[in-house]
Amino acid sequence: MMKNALITTFDKKDVDILAQFLVDNGFRIFSTGGTAKFLEDRGVEVTLIKDITEYPSILSGRVKTLHPTIFGGILADRERHKDEIKRYNLPLFDIVIVNLYPFEEVAKVADASPAELIENIDIGGVALIRAAAKNFSRVAVVVDKNDYETVKESIEEFGEVPYESRKRLAIKAFAYTSYYDSLISHRFGLDLFEEEYLTLPFKKPFPLRYGENPHQSGLLFKSALSDSGIPQGEILSGKPLSFNNIRDLDGALITLRDFPDAPCAVVLKHSTPCGIATAETIGKAYELALASDPLSAFGGIVGLNRRVDMECAELLHKTHFLECIVAPDYTDEALELMKKKKNRRIIKLDVYKNIPEFDCKMVSDGLLVQSRDRLEEKREDFRIVTDRAPTEDEWESLLFAWRAVKSVKSNSVLLVKGTATVGIGGGQTSRVDAAKIAVDKAGDRAKGSVAASDAFIPFPDALEVCAEAGATAVIQPGGSKGDPQAIEAANRYNIAMLFTGRRHFRH
Repeated sequence: MMKNALITTFDKKDVDILAQFLVDNGFRIFSTGGTAKFLEDRGVEVTLIKDITEYPSILSGRVKTLHPTIFGGILADRERHKDEIKRYNLPLFDIVIVNLYPFEEVAKVADASPAELIENIDIGGVALIRAAAKNFSRVAVVVDKNDYETVKESIEEFGEVPYESRKRLAIKAFAYTSYYDSLISHRFGLDLFEEEYLTLPFKKPFPLRYGENPHQSGLLFKSALSDSGIPQGEILSGKPLSFNNIRDLDGALITLRDFPDAPCAVVLKHSTPCGIATAETIGKAYELALASDPLSAFGGIVGLNRRVDMECAELLHKTHFLECIVAPDYTDEALELMKKKKNRRIIKLDVYKNIPEFDCKMVSDGLLVQSRDRLEEKREDFRIVTDRAPTEDEWESLLFAWRAVKSVKSNSVLLVKGTATVGIGGGQTSRVDAAKIAVDKAGDRAKGSVAASDAFIPFPDALEVCAEAGATAVIQPGGSKGDPQAIEAANRYNIAMLFTGRRHFRH
């Protein structure tokens, strides 16, 4: 008995090979427009859809396959609907091969007009895919050219695509159309805070060896409409990125994005900074960031916001063990030197390109979405609440410290000298413990430093720990019932203190 295959594809790579294989194995090929011509030009015998529907393609090709004869032939239950199949002479399709207009490629063009976008929204193709996927118990739907060989192997071995394979292909097809629709809604400006439904267009660019730990499986999906972020980075040297590398590199981007105006370096471990610095050169910035906590930097990640030159490369090369380095570019001689450490991953990435507007975090059976934590406060917004005002040198350090503490896991307190951290205490359930860790990390360098706290200081104890170690100024949001006591303690130690009016928790 003759079997039927419906083929209509935008991406025609290898579809002629599959079509000829199907013909050779007893299939009749039905197709439309450009796909039919493509197949006929390559010697594949094709029956035009319009010849069985007796209805032409209309509206500049917008309506070609949307017809009861076609959808009846896809959706029919061959036993239950046999009378109607005979009455309406429906061609029963065993395989439906479809891929869609390239909305994804057009959507990535920043200045694409609404008309261009609309013309690349596929209607009939999506309908065909969904119909065939719904009836997977009888129909094989193929949306991915990577499945062409699997289909051929199945037909060679079994004479058909088996049930379990059809089911797998249907699941992929529904995921494909869902992905396609989510691309459209996001490209046209989906407002996450207004809409009731949310689907996110992500695709898998490369596999991961494992997850956070070796016994866990791991995957990375990238945002389809973005050409920035870690998934878009170019690995210039070293092994493939791991799950933990990607998390840490993202932490580096989060930090660097708050320091666009000067060469900045950040050293991270477990997604939280152990050193942040800005300086006149990127090499000096790295040297200062590393000095903040060289012990914790072992096996860490380095993020840099300027092109890596030979000065910086030599410092990086001397550092015993770094997992990854990410920077917007590298000089040829710097890259040549850095590649000598074969296992060190070197990534090229524009850290300031297309900064996301939203931050999403998966929770058990849910997704948290929030607007990005922007650092919008300015010097004139801060309130001096102590008897002594900061000196100009203290102002410079306080402004840097406020930017830096935003990137550290809460609760966090850090100490800064100039524009470099000298002690970071983060991820603590007690603010005074965060202060103690920062002071311990800083050691003698705490003398003459300034301190920053990511949220208000509820009791004088954290401030007193910093003051006893030699800090001369503090910046914090304020807003606690204990503010009067904190201010009194600052005045007692002759510390200048600023209230910013905004906290920067990071979890």
